Amino acid sequence: MKKILAFAGSNSSQSINRELVNYTTSLLTDVEVTKLDISKWIVPIYSLDMDPDETPELISELIELISKHDGFILSSPEHNGGTPAFLKNIFDWLSRRSKNVFDGKPMLLMSTSPGQGGGTTNRKVLEHMLPYLGANISATYSLPSFYQNMEDGKLKAEFLEDLKQAVSRFVK
Repeated sequence: MKKILAFAGSNSSQSINRELVNYTTSLLTDVEVTKLDISKWIVPIYSLDMDPDETPELISELIELISKHDGFILSSPEHNGGTPAFLKNIFDWLSRRSKNVFDGKPMLLMSTSPGQGGGTTNRKVLEHMLPYLGANISATYSLPSFYQNMEDGKLKAEFLEDLKQAVSRFVK
């Protein structure tokens, strides 16, 4: 794997999932990493009424960007046990514009939250959903209690080993 696209599925300017993505990408060597910040994206809510005539420019650009990468790191927050509407809307657009947008390429799917669950409920939803978009979920990782386990930009040792193992599975 030579080129990895990494992003958080959050529109929060202070996303802890973006912090997790940034930390995770710092563990990678011998690969080119493109970090994508989608937090300020304004994408209209998908509707069949727009189909097939209108495609938001950001969606077209994302499809092109995805096609130029060999693998993906995505960390998503969890909203009420599910996928944030912001991210789900982007996936809805992608699914209508490219049935196999991730083209079977590997993905490290992650989540974190302030709570003890670490966003695991939504991560499992995404594990089921993303293969419909062509994602090959090759590794997963959830970090519970973000503010207690990530201090001064560093992951506590007890969680670092699991993350390194997930990264290793992903890059193989």
